[in-house]
Amino acid sequence: MSSMTKERISNKEEQGFNENEIFKTLSHQIRRNIIKYIGNTGTVTFSQIKNQIDSIDSPSLSYHLRNLQPLLMQDKSKYQLSSIGDAAFNLLRKTDQSIKISRYRKHFLYAYIITVICWISASTVIPIIINFDLGIWTIISVQIAISIISTINYIIIWQLRKRS
Repeated sequence: MSSMTKERISNKEEQGFNENEIFKTLSHQIRRNIIKYIGNTGTVTFSQIKNQIDSIDSPSLSYHLRNLQPLLMQDKSKYQLSSIGDAAFNLLRKTDQSIKISRYRKHFLYAYIITVICWISASTVIPIIINFDLGIWTIISVQIAISIISTINYIIIWQLRKRS
């Protein structure tokens, strides 16, 4: 942290700020976005926050910053997270990570199921093709069947990955 003088909440105010108020403060998406931006960036100005948050006007941003006051420290025109703000930022970051992990698990399960289905199909189709005594055409048919099944598997998994 820099040597800037920080406006801190007095101990009396900090004790009066309870859990319900913290979660009420974090209940709005714009305020959560502000906390995430400051947490990831460090010390920021009002203008930097305004530029980062899409389609917000100055009065609305001022309103949200006032609501975030217990979670922020301000020195002149620069904002950074207070200790409570750091805790809120860590909670938001862990929540985001948990959501991403949950999505990846779901998509991994789908990808695994699709891969199993493709290889079961391959193991069913290939023996049928091989049983036709076609010589060189057998080898070509097997290669084509494996290529088609692999390509279908790849496309489906790629589509699942893009949804994450």
